[in-house]
Amino acid sequence: MTSITSIRSLAIALLLVIALPGRAAAPLPFNPQDGETVVFLGDSITHQSLYPQYLENYFITRHPDRKIRFRNSGVGGDAAADALARFDEDVAAHKPDYVTLHLGMNDGRYQEFNSTNNTIYQSGMTKLLNQIEAIGAKPILLSPTMFDHHVSRFREQDEEWRFRTKEFSPNYNALLGYFTGWGMETASRRGISVVNWWGPLNRYTTEQRLSDPDFNMIWDAIHPNPSGQVIMVCEILSQLGVERKAASGITIRPRGSRWIGAKGVTNLQVNDDASEIRFSHQGNSLPWVIPVNHSERSLKWKLPSDGRTGFTIAKAGHKLSADRLKVGGLPPGDYELSIDGHVIGTWNNIALGTKIELQENEKTPQFQQALEVARLNRQRHDQYIRPSRDLAGRIKGLRRKSSPKNAARISEIYVEIEELNAKADKLLEEIYQAAQPIERTWSIRRIVD
Repeated sequence: MTSITSIRSLAIALLLVIALPGRAAAPLPFNPQDGETVVFLGDSITHQSLYPQYLENYFITRHPDRKIRFRNSGVGGDAAADALARFDEDVAAHKPDYVTLHLGMNDGRYQEFNSTNNTIYQSGMTKLLNQIEAIGAKPILLSPTMFDHHVSRFREQDEEWRFRTKEFSPNYNALLGYFTGWGMETASRRGISVVNWWGPLNRYTTEQRLSDPDFNMIWDAIHPNPSGQVIMVCEILSQLGVERKAASGITIRPRGSRWIGAKGVTNLQVNDDASEIRFSHQGNSLPWVIPVNHSERSLKWKLPSDGRTGFTIAKAGHKLSADRLKVGGLPPGDYELSIDGHVIGTWNNIALGTKIELQENEKTPQFQQALEVARLNRQRHDQYIRPSRDLAGRIKGLRRKSSPKNAARISEIYVEIEELNAKADKLLEEIYQAAQPIERTWSIRRIVD
């Protein structure tokens, strides 16, 4: 059907064109509301519970007034046919409003382009999209991620690499680029939302290797590290046009003889020479924060906890999590900023008058509150979400060996999964409560030598 040479050419074209920054068309914007349900359907990259966790953290801290329900329906090793086999119990049963669909890494079987594999993949993905729409949900097609051949080469003799004995086509990343192109064309034709992950992951990796030849965001060549998964979430938010206004914005300035504060500023007090300003403020949301460790448990993927690296590379703080303060009209000098009595830092009048960004300042109470939200959600994924997906993985083998005994065991496992989901939902209620913004007392005081 298509030669390897033409696949290579297509992959190169994809890397040069669709890897460029820009927002993909989103006929059905991703904007879950209060009470709606989002299901993440996929393979082990979803089963890992990293990109779903980070995306949940964004929505919880940015929209604490929306009680969005989340379900992870990823199962390690899945191809499209496997996802179809469990669709009713693992997707439709949750009555989702949105379903993100991420498959492809296993569908090519790590081989050279094969027309049979390609046909099975495209047919299975088409059926999944049809079924998602048939249950009244909005599908969001997530492209395959990249396969890192550089990692697979330098880890060939690494006995700790779990894929050391597995054979990989030297063109597998190009094949995933081919799947990405097919997905984008399919989404355009159907008028559904699509996110290109393959292009940006290749682009960021290439850029970083200009200064660090062994840089990678996929330590086992297949499963993106937390750094890669943070970037994947950034791409969802940017390519789908998710509302990305600043987490918080405070502006204070003089107007004639009076000082005024923007919406949300109360109890504003300014002394006669403007050497000290005090006020209260309660924002509508918290900054988006990535915890240092992606899990408190030892996971089989053994990936480095480098999520904040991806956050920095993507400039996610400035673009997606801005917590801003602007104070105009201050007399020349240096000023100490305190929040709730804790010193946050020192800036001069020019910096404060231009704007300072606090979203990545770990001294702020709002950062620490958002970090606690992220820690609680990490606990939720460690204790309930990932174990539920481990249970779902057992069902695959039981289904392949059909018998009344196995059917009974499958029913038992789904009961266990629902018990874990119920516990996850209960903890999610606590997480939303922990994400509610708190009124803070701010002080800006001129430092006198």
